[in-house]
Amino acid sequence: MLRRLTLLSLAVFVFIEWGPLTWERAKYGIAAGDPFVREVALTFDDGPREHGMQELIAAMAPYNVKATFFLVGKFADRYGKITLMLHRAGHELANHTYTHPALYKLWVEKIIREAERCDEVMESLAIRKTMFLRPPGGGFNMNIFNAMRRMNKKLGLWSLNTADYTGRSADEIERLVVSSVRPGDVILMHSGMPNTVEALPRIIEKLEARGFTFVRLEELYSRGRI
Repeated sequence: MLRRLTLLSLAVFVFIEWGPLTWERAKYGIAAGDPFVREVALTFDDGPREHGMQELIAAMAPYNVKATFFLVGKFADRYGKITLMLHRAGHELANHTYTHPALYKLWVEKIIREAERCDEVMESLAIRKTMFLRPPGGGFNMNIFNAMRRMNKKLGLWSLNTADYTGRSADEIERLVVSSVRPGDVILMHSGMPNTVEALPRIIEKLEARGFTFVRLEELYSRGRI
């Protein structure tokens, strides 16, 4: 009896703290696209950086691949010329908060302000306000869901993490993506990582040879989400 009550209490706590995850993720965001369509989305967090962005853009340009960049507002403001460079190259620019805090530790009003400040930077650069917000670290709870509702935004999560921020080599990043990718995957990478830049052309070529196409997150979302 005691064990049953303990498990019930835990279930109630998880529901209150994290919400009905499957339903909320489907309604309020995207972690992957249609598993029956050979499309994937490349996404890059934590930019723009002072260095390495031109190389990142150049790595995708010969293949006409467009990605989604989750930008930290204070960096987008500081490196406004680079932000505009990404925009003019046709990449989707999305919200990664203004100061990159752990959003799941904040109250709803603070979450909203973090997102709004990032949007204000985009608007000051005449860039359309983004649909997607990616919480730093990917953590989310009911406060974040409530903030999403109030802002009419969508959570932009991911299904394949390259962990390129851990110092993995270009070969390791390439092998991970090529061996693990599935239709509809949202692939997490990071701006300012030289090994990621080196791996990208090989990843693009190998996935295109297998019939994959690369789309922005907004396009993946519009064609099916889980």
